[in-house]
Amino acid sequence: MSEKQKDVVIRAVKTFWQAAIASILVSMPQILEGMYAEWAVFKPVLVSAFCGALAAGLSAMYNGVLKPVAEKIKANKTSVE
Repeated sequence: MSEKQKDVVIRAVKTFWQAAIASILVSMPQILEGMYAEWAVFKPVLVSAFCGALAAGLSAMYNGVLKPVAEKIKANKTSVE
């Protein structure tokens, strides 16, 4: 794995954890209130964590795939002209 790929993975993981921790903190009153309740209490927290994971994946895809491809296309157009 190249240094750039490692950087993209690290950034994606950081994005996920930032979103997951924020989701848990915002949901803390519901979690504490429903600690002895059913599983349905924790579903919104898991959905929020999934949204964080999705954001991290999209960020990684942009930084690791789309942006380098766009830069390469732009460089090729510039060198041809």
